[in-house]
Amino acid sequence: MSGEQRTTIELESVSEESESESEDGNGNGDHWSMFVAGDYALSRDEPPTAERSVSRALRERIDATDVSVVNFEAPIVADDARAVDKSGPAIDNPAEAAAAVADAGFDVCTLANNHVRDFGPDGVASTVEALEAVGCETVGVGESHDAAFDPLEIACGGASIGLVNVCEREFNIAGENSHGAAWLSDRRAREAIRDADREFDTVIVVAHAGAEYVPFPAPELQGLLREFVDIGADLVLGHHPHVPQGWETYGDGAIFYSLGNFLFDSMADSENASWGLALEIEFDGPTPVTIELVPTETIGGVVHPLGQVRDLDDHLAYLHRLSELTGDSETLEPYWQEIAIQLFYERYSNWLHMGCGVNLSRARSAPNDPAVQRPIWDLEARRKEILALLTIVRMESHRWVMTKALAVLTGETTDLRTPESREEAQLLLSRTAR
Repeated sequence: MSGEQRTTIELESVSEESESESEDGNGNGDHWSMFVAGDYALSRDEPPTAERSVSRALRERIDATDVSVVNFEAPIVADDARAVDKSGPAIDNPAEAAAAVADAGFDVCTLANNHVRDFGPDGVASTVEALEAVGCETVGVGESHDAAFDPLEIACGGASIGLVNVCEREFNIAGENSHGAAWLSDRRAREAIRDADREFDTVIVVAHAGAEYVPFPAPELQGLLREFVDIGADLVLGHHPHVPQGWETYGDGAIFYSLGNFLFDSMADSENASWGLALEIEFDGPTPVTIELVPTETIGGVVHPLGQVRDLDDHLAYLHRLSELTGDSETLEPYWQEIAIQLFYERYSNWLHMGCGVNLSRARSAPNDPAVQRPIWDLEARRKEILALLTIVRMESHRWVMTKALAVLTGETTDLRTPESREEAQLLLSRTAR
């Protein structure tokens, strides 16, 4: 993929409205800008600083905008904090990460993500406290499930912006009376967006969701994020897959399905997960009018504007192709079928096998043999495996992948794949594999 690629997206529906009002002498208000970045999680030997984590060029760009937002992926906890019993790694940010993210120029940290509660409710509370102490506002978590959905109000350019932050469910969701994250599938997510649409001039939803290391959103996730636009969101901005995905203008809004990683130390050596997509959004009062794509790459633990070691035009062409395929649901479907089947064979069949017991067939044939039975039915001994099984059947994106793959493989859903779509889907998937 080569050739010069455009980096600015005009939001035509709202731009036309803005131009019409300007012609009548009733412009929407002051022009202002917002910088939005993806996942941020540090784990390095030396204490992090802004200078050692974000390049001067990016810091200057972030500082030049009026509001800047990043997903603070992992909690800040005490040295003696204990991780919760969960599937997958429990990660935390060092204490210095709060100052580092603030000094890099970020004003707002979204916290609704799958790692925020890795050290329990107390870890959520200590993270909010640490970030607020350095001047960063937070959103997406609360001391109760209801409170987690409270939007963050941003006043800029004579407009009021409501920022709602939600995520998929793993081991991270707030309890009715304990700190945690806002769950995107809960009815309260839709209520929060509708309420924000009535209260604020503009609504932005940040959604931490999707299957990891794939180039497309599941059609079910696409439908859900489109619904968010239908009920009041002007922009929906996603992350969690650790790789950038495409975007689309939909209805009266725009959806970016995944910004990927901004700076994620544990993936800094990964060819496909050490670059991402940030956005610079220009507003006319409450109206988003243009979005500039800002691809980034991590080099030696520092995130830079993309183009030092990677080909910028090639990566932009790749992103535009993803967007072309994503924006049409019928076009997306055969590509997603191919990816879902590939993921099922590579990931989920193994996880299901492990969670159900590697000797399940032997257990059925020898029900009275303790040596065979114990590894399977002793759930305490197999707790980690059972927790992994819980994750893949409970988390929406995992479930959507498995459902799609099995529906196509059994003929319950029409197989729409063609040799051409399968070949291109595999090529695109190769650019996201970890």
